[in-house]
Parts: sequence; structure tokens; C-alpha cells
Amino acid sequence: MTPADRSLSTADVDDVFEVLADWRRRAVCHYFASGDQTTANVAVLASAISEQEGTSTVDATDTSPSTIRTQLEEEHLPVLHRIGLIDYDERSGAVKYWGSPTVEKWADHAQAVTQRTDF
Repeated sequence: MTPADRSLSTADVDDVFEVLADWRRRAVCHYFASGDQTTANVAVLASAISEQEGTSTVDATDTSPSTIRTQLEEEHLPVLHRIGLIDYDERSGAVKYWGSPTVEKWADHAQAVTQRTDF
């Protein structure tokens, strides 16, 4: 798959919502979308997500960097890779983010909604 093939601006709705269905995948999108970087390794992502989610009340599961790293490696990064949002090299742990305005827009909306406490 080439970078041109990775455009999710016209992605299937199922793929967009599959990405957004888990807070860890949304956090990966936020990590890249909120900064200037387009590459990172899994350890850096896990630490950043652990710090970010440590203050959230959305998910009370273990948010230690080692737990998040395992979850990213085994489940979440392969999903993001399969739909073409990232390239993920399992051997080196390198992640290259291709971005998607559609996914980023909906991820921002999901974050705003989950931070509300007046449900």
C-alpha cells in the first residue's frame, strides 16, 4: 500500500469507527495529530498515552506504560496498520502516521464527548 492509497478522507464508515472504538487508538491519533511528529516508536507512544490517560475517567483499567505498550503491540497498532492510518513495523517498533482529517475530526469529537460529566 502506498501513501496515496492510505487516504481515509473517503474511508468506509466502518473503518473510521473501528479506529475510534477504543480509547487507545484514539490516543494514538491524538498523539500524532496534536504535534508535529509523524513517526514514533511504540515505547514513546505508550508513555505518552499513559500520561495522557492517567488523568482521564473514561477507562479505569491499568494505564501503566508497559500495559499500554503490550496492548498497542498486540491489538491496536495492527488495526491502525490494517486500515492504512499508520505503518507499523513489529520488529523495530517503529510507527509512521499518515494522518486522516476524517479520523482526526471524529477523534476530537469523541474526546470532547467523553470528557463531559453531565450525561
